This record gives sequence, C-alpha cells and structure tokens, in this order.
Amino acid sequence: MAACIHGFDKDLALQGDLAINRKVGLIWKRCAVGRVWSKQGQRCTGRPTGLSQSEARQAAQRAGPGWRVPTGRELDTIRMHTCEGPKIDTRAFPDIALSDFGEGANFWTSTAAIPGTFYYFNFTDGSVDFHSAGFGLSLILVRSLEADRR
Repeated sequence: MAACIHGFDKDLALQGDLAINRKVGLIWKRCAVGRVWSKQGQRCTGRPTGLSQSEARQAAQRAGPGWRVPTGRELDTIRMHTCEGPKIDTRAFPDIALSDFGEGANFWTSTAAIPGTFYYFNFTDGSVDFHSAGFGLSLILVRSLEADRR
C-alpha cells in the first residue's frame, strides 16, 4: 500500500484562476464549471453546475480556444493520495466538496468506458467509476501548455 501524501501538489504553480503543471504540460481552471474565480477573495465563488457529457463539451467550447474535458489520464495527474480529506489539492482547487451532489465530488473525463458511458473521478474518496453520458457531474477544464505557446 502506498504512503499517503501530506500537504499540497508540488507540481502545481498557481496563477490567478489557473493551476499549471509544467511537468505534465497541462493548465487547469481552478474552479469547477459554474463557479467563478474571485481575485479579491483568492478563491472560487458560486455553485458548481452538474453537466451531462454533451453539456460538458459545450462548456469547454464556451471557455475558449484549447479548453476541453480532461481525459482520465489527465485528470489522474491532479488526483492525490492524501491521508485524509479530499483527494485533490484544495489550495489549487478550493471547496471541491461543493461538487458533491449526493454521491461524492464527481468530475467527468472524456474517456469512454463502455458505449454511452464515460469515466469520472470522485475527489471525495479518490475512486474512479463510470456513468451514462446524460448524468449530471462536475467538470474541471484543462488545456495543454503547448496550446498556450502558439
């Protein structure tokens, strides 16, 4: 059994509403879709939105060039094996528990499981499972660091 992590994700650099991991080449929005970054409070405000897969892809398009629903492999780069509490860096992604709509703080990936279903990560307990594409889950947007350099 792997040792649990204390503290924060050392690979994430925080810049306003973005968490940047240069090691894996990804930029994350720090707020779940539906929430907005507050410069004054240095945190996300508002309520996260439960989105279907289709709505998640539309939200990514509305966010601007390069933003997308993360793959399972990408989302796994921000999942932490913490000793207790949320399985994500809560300094980088504050108030993750607000995305718990009754089954844990579940976030979509774009990775298909079986036809009509997609994997999701539960940042409450660190588990991975899948749901039908029409189910409403939270979303953290990602884009590649390479897209930023163009």
